[in-house]
Amino acid sequence: MKSYSKYWFLVLLLLVVSCLDSLLISTQFMSPLFALVISLIASLAGWFWLVKTIEQDRDQIASYLRNPDLIRPGFQHKNFFGNIFAEAIQKIEDSDNDLVSTKQVKTMLKARLNTSLKKELLMESVIKQLDYGILIFDAQHELEFSNPAADPFLMDQDEQNQNYSDSSLSLSKALINNAIIPELAKLLTKTIERRDATLRRRAEFELASNDITSYYRAVATNLWDENQSILGTMIVVENIGEEQNEKTRHAEFVSSVAHELKTPMSGIKAYVEMLLDGDCDEQEAQELYGFMNDQIDRLTRLVNSMLNLARIESGVIEIKRHDHELNDILKTAADVIAPNAAEKDITFITELSDLYLPVHVDNDMLGQAIINLLSNAVKYTPNGHEVRLRSRMEDASAVIEIRDTGMGIPENSLPHIFDRFYRVPENNSSAAGTGLGLALVHFIVTNVHNGSISVQSKVNEGTSFNITIPLGHQEKKKVRQVASPVNV
Repeated sequence: MKSYSKYWFLVLLLLVVSCLDSLLISTQFMSPLFALVISLIASLAGWFWLVKTIEQDRDQIASYLRNPDLIRPGFQHKNFFGNIFAEAIQKIEDSDNDLVSTKQVKTMLKARLNTSLKKELLMESVIKQLDYGILIFDAQHELEFSNPAADPFLMDQDEQNQNYSDSSLSLSKALINNAIIPELAKLLTKTIERRDATLRRRAEFELASNDITSYYRAVATNLWDENQSILGTMIVVENIGEEQNEKTRHAEFVSSVAHELKTPMSGIKAYVEMLLDGDCDEQEAQELYGFMNDQIDRLTRLVNSMLNLARIESGVIEIKRHDHELNDILKTAADVIAPNAAEKDITFITELSDLYLPVHVDNDMLGQAIINLLSNAVKYTPNGHEVRLRSRMEDASAVIEIRDTGMGIPENSLPHIFDRFYRVPENNSSAAGTGLGLALVHFIVTNVHNGSISVQSKVNEGTSFNITIPLGHQEKKKVRQVASPVNV
């Protein structure tokens, strides 16, 4: 009521003035015309005052609306519009709060949407970059998604007509329309039909293209939601070519080992039978003992080579890499081989770089690899020929070259020269060997020292092996501390 007091006062004043007018006229205190003028003037003055006050309040309210910061908590405007203004301000504040809340919710939802989109794009990018083929089918078995790695397992219409012409394929029309290869279609069918029995199924298959056969393993998995309702099926296809090659290499390795062991053992058995039969005299018996001893030596070399290779590959032999000067290692290896070269009247030349060649290597292993190569060079080089050992710096690497002028290696044998148990057929009769030496050298250079090895050869001209090892020391050098002189 306080905010309306002065306005009620004005209205009351106008009423009093009107009453006085009537009283003056009735009592004839003054003339009626004068009383009317007085009443009119008083009324106009009162109404003018009222209108002026309202206009001032209106202007003040407008200034508050234009500058909301002037309004403080608990603000009350004591004028004719006080309650109306307070109610309006409260509604404005409520609307403003609702607007702020709406903006906050909108901002939060936008942030969540952006985060979801980023995650979706990230996952899509990851899936597209995978080497695994991924195919996703919905609950109606229709193909919904496949990444680029799955392209080899999709077919065009002509391929469909050709591959699905076999009526023995009991596949639904939906599966055939997916345009996936029959191997995956069969796997998908079995996975869907037996979804209650097993969560996933797998199958292996091979595809031939341009005379190249690739091997794959596919795993199909049923997808369920939290209510155990089927969402669809996913197939992941992995290229197992390397795994298949490893199985092939393992089978070939076992076969080669069996063959290498069988040959000397068969010889030993034959010699023993001759001795047991007593069909030979003392001199012949001594010769047989010598043959048996040679075969036993061959078995020993074979077994030792296999053990050395297996121990290094499996990590049983600890690799001890330290900083060394490469030429020091090469000089030591040359000193080991020099007597063998001298026995065959082979000119053994060392041309080592004048530069300091720092390397971080296992001294024993790298030295053994160099000795193996030098030994082969001497072994397969005729008497009176030449073997060279060289070293040089090339870019950020140290290069070791071992060149001979021996019988050489046929071109068709070069791709297999580092295979286990492989021996050049044309050179088998020239020198004994296990076929594991170069495989061991290749492993030491490439796997142990992160280097590379290559071979060039021409029949009757000679062979050259080139080893590349990264340059650089990696161990921190210890600073020698010199004691300060002590004053006595």
